[in-house]
Amino acid sequence: MIAGFFLFMLKMKIKPLHLLFAILLGLVAIVPGSLIQYFIPKTIFFANYPILNSLLVSLIIYGLTEEIFKAAFIIPLPKKNYTPFLFLCLSMMMGLSFCCFESVVYFLDDMQLAINRDAQLIYPLIFTRLFTSDVIHTACAGLCGLFIYSCFQKSPKVSNLLIAILLHGLYDFFVAFKNGLRWFFIPVLILSVLECRIKYKDLVSDDSIGDPQFSE
Repeated sequence: MIAGFFLFMLKMKIKPLHLLFAILLGLVAIVPGSLIQYFIPKTIFFANYPILNSLLVSLIIYGLTEEIFKAAFIIPLPKKNYTPFLFLCLSMMMGLSFCCFESVVYFLDDMQLAINRDAQLIYPLIFTRLFTSDVIHTACAGLCGLFIYSCFQKSPKVSNLLIAILLHGLYDFFVAFKNGLRWFFIPVLILSVLECRIKYKDLVSDDSIGDPQFSE
């Protein structure tokens, strides 16, 4: 997150206060989604079919709720005089912040579970998830940012939000496996980055967007 902050500030020339605001929004955005995930049981769909239940939980409880709240908290980000690319970067900063704070929560939760069960943490699996989640959250926040940008330009690209929800859900589904299936999260990560680039190029090439600058 710190590296992202200096990259966007020095290379993209985004105002530090805007980046700090994005970081704050990323932190706040964790709260509502975490509360929902905490109170909803993890076997609410098909208790007798754990794989199907896990897929639906990943898509609906994790993918849907987190990306909806991300998109909602992207709305207050500064918009004046921001091109689609700069707003994309600012949205990614918010997503990176969201991920870093969420990773701390997950790590502490795993540690508490291990203590309660007198078990040991599987650090390679934990750190694989911690660092790869940066990619999925940042890319999906970028897609959400492109969706919000298109809404302000009166040409909503709902597919951007739907793809973010789908990719986030698939990532959580595969990364939860303890066997070889978990490595299918890698193609999901690659696809999320590619989709972010594709949707950005689609947005800026759309004639309906018009002036790339936001107006008050």
